[in-house]
Amino acid sequence: MKPCSFYQIGAGITQLAECQLPKLNVAGSIPVTRSIILLFTVILFFSTVLTASDFEQPDFWLEASGYNILNDHPTISSMSEAELITQLKNGNIKALIPLLNLLVQSGRIEDAEIWMEARGRTIPVTRRDLAIALSWYCRFDLYEIISLDFNIPPDLENDDFASTISAILYLGWMNTSTDGYFHPDCFVGLSDLELISEDFFPSSFHWEKDWIGIDSLDSLFAAGTRERAADNG
Repeated sequence: MKPCSFYQIGAGITQLAECQLPKLNVAGSIPVTRSIILLFTVILFFSTVLTASDFEQPDFWLEASGYNILNDHPTISSMSEAELITQLKNGNIKALIPLLNLLVQSGRIEDAEIWMEARGRTIPVTRRDLAIALSWYCRFDLYEIISLDFNIPPDLENDDFASTISAILYLGWMNTSTDGYFHPDCFVGLSDLELISEDFFPSSFHWEKDWIGIDSLDSLFAAGTRERAADNG
């Protein structure tokens, strides 16, 4: 996942068919310095040899790492970033520590911090995820323009959703960067949310983090839909 240089790094929708309405988590982000220190502490901690007998009750990080990843899952340490993220989306939080380690080694500290805050239980939203979600919630608007010839951002030319995402851009619910690229793998930030809040989120919309998870984004869309339906009587 590429680091995002022009948007606030944020996050979370990939499977609209499984939309839920959990309580929103609007707690502030972990301070950067603290989170970096914690991140390296976690990775260094789990790079040592641990045994189950060292802990009377394994904490989250021990559970997440599996404390013996190589023996438990011989292939997990050799997985690519995309494969590790797929594992997390499928509920395998033992893929979190290898993912954090991979991101740190590649210098993507901000991305690693977001995944660490998500604790492997929340999937951060990418800009591509958000565009696909919008294609559902604004589908009636898309029906009227989908046949138009849109300019496709260079980094979407081989994407199956290129035309749909380009239509979202045309409608003004998302933007490209100044270089004309969409940056689909960047995490959704506050600026992305504010751009669509008036049309899709409830009037009480407020978000303090600089990333968002799938469940929380679904909750915002659902609450906005209910509010508009009530207003229309």
